[in-house]
Amino acid sequence: MKKILLILILLINLSFALDLNKFEDRQSVLQDVKTMILYEESIARAYEEYILKNYSIPNDTNISNLIGTLTLKNDIGTTINLDPLNTKISYNLKSEIKTADEGIKTLYENNTYRKRTYFRDEKIYFLFEDEFAKHLYDLIKQNGGAILNCPTTEGIVSEQNCKLNKHIYIGVTNIKKYTVKNSQGNDEIIYEPDNYLITYHIDKFKIGPIVVTTDSSKYSLSTFDFISKGALIYDTNGLKYVKTIDGIEVLK
Repeated sequence: MKKILLILILLINLSFALDLNKFEDRQSVLQDVKTMILYEESIARAYEEYILKNYSIPNDTNISNLIGTLTLKNDIGTTINLDPLNTKISYNLKSEIKTADEGIKTLYENNTYRKRTYFRDEKIYFLFEDEFAKHLYDLIKQNGGAILNCPTTEGIVSEQNCKLNKHIYIGVTNIKKYTVKNSQGNDEIIYEPDNYLITYHIDKFKIGPIVVTTDSSKYSLSTFDFISKGALIYDTNGLKYVKTIDGIEVLK
């Protein structure tokens, strides 16, 4: 009973501000719904761009810094909440608007203005357009956090994904110290992953060359699923492989 009364009060309050049977008010609300959807589309794009630039998953503050905040003419929207780890945001049309007008609700939930987002189970989900962004997203989740620069301490490290000189290293468990000559001919100490599952240049993650561990028993792990069929693959001993529908196989 209290819940029904609350809904009635909300609808009464709404009626003082908007008359959805009035052409001007309805058109204004419909324009706001479009604005809201396009803002949600901007969230999807900014989310992907942030991952590509920062190798980490953004939060609400990161997104608002990139695209600003949503401004509507009418009080029809709720506070937008991002669920960053599950690529979705909250349902943002106020319940009293949703209840008062089926046409407005339908416009918000359908795909008329949506390309990167879609409605499902009372949430707004978004899609990746860039395959590398989606790949980074999966690695970040697997990593339990941002993909940082590879460690600069020699020895065994906790298994992790990291980056170095525009290369991604997956499943790093050991770092080795090397002494090399720099461009001035002086000795320089560098640290590089010495034991890992996969590495590749960020521009070559689809076609290769992709370098993998010599331990072929690992090739069935889901970690290797992103490698495209036909990609050029070598193990760390230089043996050549190819990705087929059956997995990673030695090229004969």
